[in-house]
Amino acid sequence: MFILNVLCTPNGNQFFLHSCLVAVFGASLFFFLSALTVHADVSPEQAARLTRDLTPLGATRSANSDGSIPEWELDTMPAETHSKLLNDLEKETPLFTVTHANMDQHLELLSPGLQRLLTTYPDTFYIPVYQTHRTARLPDWLYENAIKNASEAKISESGGNVTYALPGIPFPIPNSGEEAIWNHELRWKGLFFKLNTIEAIINKNGSYNLIRNMLEVYSVYHNVNRPINFDNWRYTYYLSYIQAPARIAGGAYLSYESMKPQTNPRQSWMYVAGQRRMRRSPVMGYDAPTFTSDGLRMMDEIDVFNGALDRYQWSLKGVKEMYIPYNNSVLHKAMSNDEKVLTSLHTNPEYTRYEKHRVWVVDATLKPGKEHLYKRRTFYLDEDSWGTMLVDIYDEDDDLWRVTQRYATYFESVPVTFTAMDTYSDLKKQSYYIQAFPEGFVHSYEPPRKGYFSPNIVRQRLHR
Repeated sequence: MFILNVLCTPNGNQFFLHSCLVAVFGASLFFFLSALTVHADVSPEQAARLTRDLTPLGATRSANSDGSIPEWELDTMPAETHSKLLNDLEKETPLFTVTHANMDQHLELLSPGLQRLLTTYPDTFYIPVYQTHRTARLPDWLYENAIKNASEAKISESGGNVTYALPGIPFPIPNSGEEAIWNHELRWKGLFFKLNTIEAIINKNGSYNLIRNMLEVYSVYHNVNRPINFDNWRYTYYLSYIQAPARIAGGAYLSYESMKPQTNPRQSWMYVAGQRRMRRSPVMGYDAPTFTSDGLRMMDEIDVFNGALDRYQWSLKGVKEMYIPYNNSVLHKAMSNDEKVLTSLHTNPEYTRYEKHRVWVVDATLKPGKEHLYKRRTFYLDEDSWGTMLVDIYDEDDDLWRVTQRYATYFESVPVTFTAMDTYSDLKKQSYYIQAFPEGFVHSYEPPRKGYFSPNIVRQRLHR
């Protein structure tokens, strides 16, 4: 500031004075922005736990008191043993089944959403509970980065922006709901992958029509060969285009997802097949309905949750044991015959699998003066992967309205814990929407060529 005081001594030179004001403003802005960015509040002693009693992602390493949740041993388990475990899962039978008749015996382990599904559909919905297996294994470099991030990653005071995070989980020992949700958003989903997806709205009477999509996703945040530049705000390039039915085929949506949405909001474009044009769209997010869900899924519910956090107050409620959808490889394979899975009112429980796991619980409550279709949401995040597995959604009268379930499964070829199917159930309409991935991943550790996700290149590819 001494230099600024000297330089800005009045001398009648307007150009000189203008330069001084710019310098002063720039310096003030620098200090202001610096004040808005803080380290995650993790001491070296806490961070050291990630190599002792906690896993590198911050999960409890030990088994629970009765052994129903086993110890995490994936850092020492041979690859062959892990592969055999995955193959043997499909041979298992349920330990027991939770129904409307016996749910009172299991209330402590059931989310309010699962309880409501059991009471709303007492004759058809049930929860088959299997032996718990902690299968969520990641490449070693992601564990190493998570340990470094524990004391180095930063988040803005508001919780809206993340920086100084190496590729991987930024906050393995979270101190706020915002940090936990950012762990979900920035978790490992693969580097560059393509997915053939199916989507459907299943009406109360069981009727539905399939929509076929192709997703192309590049997680530039996880490119280990990318020069570390903490000014970069893009973390994912996302492209979705409709393949069928013919009446809507050809439409596409392109977005650049931001880890600094407060200062660098997501950018998005729409491709209209009939016009063969890629148009910059207003920022799509929050409670704008997705194009194929008839209002059963909002834009910020893609990948269960995505986007900016600024409309909600986020509260980290801690860790608890719960039944969650997990290791659903049987469901993944069953989706090759969708008619046997997509039954009326809810998915066919015969093909689903639930296990007892520890989850992080995060409440999101709409801020005063902010608008969103959902007044309140509760998220349940798997401690071993940071993926959100269940969401309870409440309306403006605080009544439980919708239930989201992620039927997680493990894709050994990537490797990643992802999803066989996401379901979005509306308890009032008694209908639900699904997005499923019956064909698995086409994954590459090679990033796409430069410009692959630029609007012009995407338009050219779609036009062909």
